[in-house]
Amino acid sequence: MRNKTVLLTRTLIKNGEGLGIRGSSTFAKVMIILVFAIMVPMLMFGVSSLVAALLKILKQIGQEGVVLSWGIAVNSAIVFVFGIFYIISTFYFSSDIENLLPLPLKPRQIIGAKFLVVTFYEYLTTAVFFLPVWITYGVVMRSGFLYYLYGLIVYLLMPVTPLAIASVIIMIIMRFTNLSRYKDTIKVVGGTIGIFIGVGINLVIQNIAGMMSQDELMELLQKGNNSLVVLTSGIFPTARWGAEAMIYSGKLPGLLSLLIYAGFSLLIYAALLWLGQMIYLGGVVGLSETGSKRNHRKGLELEKKAVRGSVIRTYTLTELRLLFRTPIYFLNCVLINFLWPVFLVLPMLFQPEQAKTEMMQQLSIALASPEAAGWIIVISFAAASFLGGSNGTTSTSISREGQELYVKKYLPVSYRQQLTAKVLSGFVLGLAAVIMMVLFAVLGLKLSPWLGLLILATAWLPVLLTSLTGIIIDLYNPKLDWDNEQKAVKQNMNVLYNMAAGAIPAVLTIAAKAALPGLSSLIATTILLTAVYGLLCLFLFKLLFTLGVKRFCRLEG
Repeated sequence: MRNKTVLLTRTLIKNGEGLGIRGSSTFAKVMIILVFAIMVPMLMFGVSSLVAALLKILKQIGQEGVVLSWGIAVNSAIVFVFGIFYIISTFYFSSDIENLLPLPLKPRQIIGAKFLVVTFYEYLTTAVFFLPVWITYGVVMRSGFLYYLYGLIVYLLMPVTPLAIASVIIMIIMRFTNLSRYKDTIKVVGGTIGIFIGVGINLVIQNIAGMMSQDELMELLQKGNNSLVVLTSGIFPTARWGAEAMIYSGKLPGLLSLLIYAGFSLLIYAALLWLGQMIYLGGVVGLSETGSKRNHRKGLELEKKAVRGSVIRTYTLTELRLLFRTPIYFLNCVLINFLWPVFLVLPMLFQPEQAKTEMMQQLSIALASPEAAGWIIVISFAAASFLGGSNGTTSTSISREGQELYVKKYLPVSYRQQLTAKVLSGFVLGLAAVIMMVLFAVLGLKLSPWLGLLILATAWLPVLLTSLTGIIIDLYNPKLDWDNEQKAVKQNMNVLYNMAAGAIPAVLTIAAKAALPGLSSLIATTILLTAVYGLLCLFLFKLLFTLGVKRFCRLEG
């Protein structure tokens, strides 16, 4: 009999959405091909060029191996943090769970298959950043056959440990928070706790590694012979073994490091299956159920609730409630707005006390400089544009309607008002991220309060701009054919397109500031940016209320 885990893995991959290209429009397929044929090679070439430049410097002091260890460590950390989202969605929120549980499959076989599916897709992410490091190091250092063989094994095993750790965290949380009556609340709270625990563990590990004194660091540096490789074990524990296996591939220590790396990866995978066999069913059974409670309202209370108000305001609140109440939407559209500030702030707070104090002082001095005011506004606009683009609320707002889109045709609300409310829901969430960043800059970095108020008074324009580009993209390339909410947001390429739509203005804004030194004053910079972004927003509003409304009407038809 063939292995059920392997068979289930093949079935899940075959019937999955892959990169979201299946069933997509011609436009979407062309854009995906362009992304992978142009942008990915350019990114890999950039990483390769950086690695080659670093190797020239590090090779002179005998520390070239740190490039490999950092490459493995950074990739593992990325897989760990973002893999938490994927693990939650695949293990617990996927619609195929109800079909798999009645089958003659053991919990460890379901866990094993789903884990392998997640690992399979993570290879695409790690390839973009690790392959240039691996191959460039081999070419520059003129490594032999064993180096490439060991590197291939390291690459194949790289996602296993971070994903297994993330899976264990999520399974434990979901096992002890599974109350089916409060299904949606449990999903949201459990998923959020899992994400923050995962990020917290990684930051604590980094903090422990950062406690090494300068004397100890200089001693390691003077040793040569790739002694700095040991530092990356503070970012991710297995990075050191993988790097040493590749560095010493032609010697016995390399083989021993490879065996330790592979053995640890297989051991933690086996531990995941053992734990899944014991607790997975307890965490997943009942998630498809729901509960309700009787809520008797008195006549007076009902009259207060049933008051005629602004249509756009009511529809916007309805959109926001749906985003907060649906676990997949909350994790992918709402929580991401608050995670970006956390990712930027927490690494600073978890630094050793002395390093943190020096960093804060230097940033405070730089921000207090009068010459920096113009740059602060520019960077704020660029950051707001990036944060707004990474918010998937508007870029999935049409797709989230799915097969129920026709219902919008019968609502006593104009198409223009419906589209406006969808834009406002994304705008509100994107603006929340900007406010968090400004508050941290004012309270933590001692940014001038009036400059913080100026940022808040102007930086809403990039957020509005990316909210408009998101809904326009989704109008012309909606993903309406889905059977669970995950496919509408998690496997929707429109989110990636809108991230690019937010990143391009951000890069152009910084480039324009650097190319126009005459715009040194704060007032001139603010006026110019406000005028440019304001005109772009007006143009997109005009486009949305004309061609966008017609497109929305045709979709419903």
